[in-house]
Amino acid sequence: MTLTVPEMVPESPCSVLICQFDAEPQASGTLLTELRQASPVKMLWNLVSDAVSAHYRLSSHPYELIGFCCEKDADIDPALALLLAARAVQPDLLAVAFVRRPSGAVIRSLYQAGMTEVLFADDASAIRVRRLEELFRLMAHRRRLAMTRVRASHLLEDTLAPVAISQGMQRTVNLLHQVAPTPLPVLIEGETGTGKSVLARYLHAQSGRAGGTFLTINCGALTPSLLESELFGHEKGAFTGAQARRTGLLEAADGGTLFLDEINSAPMDLQVRLLHFIQEKQVLRVGGNQSIAVDVRLIFATNKPLAELVAAGAFREDLYYRINVFPIEVPPLRARVDDIPQIAGQALMRACGQLGIEPKACGPGVLEAVRRYSWPGNLRQLDNVIQRSLIVARGDRIELDDLPPQVLQPVWAEGVPRSAVSALPWPSDASLAQVEQYWIEQVLRQCGGNRAQASRQLGIDPSTLWRRMKKT
Repeated sequence: MTLTVPEMVPESPCSVLICQFDAEPQASGTLLTELRQASPVKMLWNLVSDAVSAHYRLSSHPYELIGFCCEKDADIDPALALLLAARAVQPDLLAVAFVRRPSGAVIRSLYQAGMTEVLFADDASAIRVRRLEELFRLMAHRRRLAMTRVRASHLLEDTLAPVAISQGMQRTVNLLHQVAPTPLPVLIEGETGTGKSVLARYLHAQSGRAGGTFLTINCGALTPSLLESELFGHEKGAFTGAQARRTGLLEAADGGTLFLDEINSAPMDLQVRLLHFIQEKQVLRVGGNQSIAVDVRLIFATNKPLAELVAAGAFREDLYYRINVFPIEVPPLRARVDDIPQIAGQALMRACGQLGIEPKACGPGVLEAVRRYSWPGNLRQLDNVIQRSLIVARGDRIELDDLPPQVLQPVWAEGVPRSAVSALPWPSDASLAQVEQYWIEQVLRQCGGNRAQASRQLGIDPSTLWRRMKKT
């Protein structure tokens, strides 16, 4: 089972999954009421009545807490099996069990299986609420720890400022900064693999909604009916298989940002509903009869020109004008030659961390070959090439022979001898320490001597930067 891990901040809504199995509806209602009383933030919840539905929910929607209503001993085993499967993928998932007259052996088995809290139906409601309040304090503490780790992890692609040395990318980033403080919808246009999702997350981080939830959905990856349900949610019994109410992403992103990738693939029926939502700012769940007001910023991305799709009748003209309020074009990597060295450096360090290997330098000609290649797959292809080269490299640096043949083809087509292909600003026999020192000095110059900014760009702590500078 693959779980969707939630991305939360201390003040954002929490998502809760309640599993009632064979329990009476009154038990789940009691648990839900007391959870709402104890929760210091808005709570988004879903209810399932069988293990299959629970597995599906956990694999397709982010949850921080799962609650089990176990009124009979027969309910314990399926609850523990589900918790074991969920914890194997998401060890920090909080879990609470609502039980009626359990034996000492049952209580012991619940805690041994990793249940965070066990509530007894025979206790007073006030006692159960106080214990749930302690559970939510633990959740808030974990959120703060998670945010601290994210802020400290500068090498993560989503937390780095976009590399913008080239003029085209500078224009793109300037537009992002200009529109970030506004509530306007943004349309990001660019080829596949140019990093549109990274820019969308960066835009969210620069906006006044940075403390809210950032959710994303790929409109081209789901069937029309599933896409509608994911966006707008549905009520119990809305269609075959809808065994419980489901909160849609538009509602879940209330107070934050929703990124709709490949909006050009959205079916016509969904385009009508999106248009209505943009106009009214209200969500109507599938099968529901009551609209819900939400405050969410929408960022759209397309890998095909929407104006051409409108002319061809494949995209609604009225929706196009609604989302094309502030278009931002992302240049392809072949138009960002000046950005490639720094992008490649960040990708290399990130790949080393992911693969668990020591950082490697680039041998003579490697950087020049990377700069000359046209990169039809853009940033995504560059990441793949760097990962492959790190794996096949035999020494402590990546050589030309470690690059795929298609990357080398533009260099050899020009008849340039290997000995002459070297645009590296350090000697070919430079040590890794010398390469590192040059890189630090280069970034410091780009940052105007600002050590704090340079440390963020390099992905190291300011204290580490200071120690390495003192070695020179």
